[in-house]
Amino acid sequence: MKKFKKTDRLSFDEKIASSNFDYCKNLKWFLIAPAVIILIGIILFFTVGFNLGMDFTGGSIMTIYANDESKIEGVKSYNISNSEDFNSMQKIINEVLNENNLYASVYQTTTMTINELDVYDGQGIIVKYQNIDGASSSEIESLNQKVKEDLLKAFGYNDISNGNYAITNGGVTTATASNELLMNAFIAMLVALALILIYVAFRFELASGLATILALFHDLLIMASFVLIFRITINSSFIAALVTILGYSINNTIVIFDRIRENQKSGKYEKAPNSLIANNSVKETMTRSIFTTLTTFITIALVAIIGVTDIRDFAIPITIGVLAGFYSSVFITPGLWAIAYNHKNRKKIKKNNKPTNQEDKIIA
Repeated sequence: MKKFKKTDRLSFDEKIASSNFDYCKNLKWFLIAPAVIILIGIILFFTVGFNLGMDFTGGSIMTIYANDESKIEGVKSYNISNSEDFNSMQKIINEVLNENNLYASVYQTTTMTINELDVYDGQGIIVKYQNIDGASSSEIESLNQKVKEDLLKAFGYNDISNGNYAITNGGVTTATASNELLMNAFIAMLVALALILIYVAFRFELASGLATILALFHDLLIMASFVLIFRITINSSFIAALVTILGYSINNTIVIFDRIRENQKSGKYEKAPNSLIANNSVKETMTRSIFTTLTTFITIALVAIIGVTDIRDFAIPITIGVLAGFYSSVFITPGLWAIAYNHKNRKKIKKNNKPTNQEDKIIA
């Protein structure tokens, strides 16, 4: 009986390890796409600027009762659980705001209790809109009162007793507090970058620390550039996203640097060029980097797709940052390390990690 020869199939790890692709040699090509994206971001920053949200420009909040199930006689009822009714209310609100040169940034559903109208557990819509730039507190207050009166009229609440309780002013956010928040966030990021540089330089060496910092700047600038390009609203959640990316992006980079150090200690690369050590280290950790990034990306992307507006403003920048972090750690950081690393440090590593027995000497 004829036996068929079984063909060996390489695993995903083995295919990557056996590839001849040179990550360090192609560094200049890997820098082109990020450079173009960052350049576009810089141009947009100085021409149109960020799409700042209420947290940075200041804004106001209104809550409008939906009169579900016609609890208030003579006023039209809206069931905002129904998308058609929700869109109808949203359209009316937008018309009122636009007439006053205001534009809504967030719509949310809520429940309202209006004791003055003997209405309990009703539905309502929270609308957040930005204040007019340069307006004083008194001007904002006066305009908000006019908006409330226009909304009362548009929904028919002005024709009933105590109808003004059906629309409430949730307060005003000033831009002054936002500037303080921005400054504190900027200081926090600088401190985080400094601590990361010290940690990586202490654990590995200065070349690794500098490469890591450059990679982190790449990730942050790419994320900011996409936010500028797609006009994503900037709120305090964006600052949280920046800090989150600082912590996440360094993860893959540290794993690669750890493998580089292990390969240096092994003695197999005593006379090998830096590029060979970096290339092999990337290939040996590629599977781990891909699957870690993929699982994080899928989770955050789902949050961005199905989440509410406030959550989406946080999730979308992180999604971009996760991809940028993978790109920099795999395609940029190893090449930068290969350029900056000093061969003299390799002798120190080998000296501090001499084989302890005969078997180790044979392996080395």
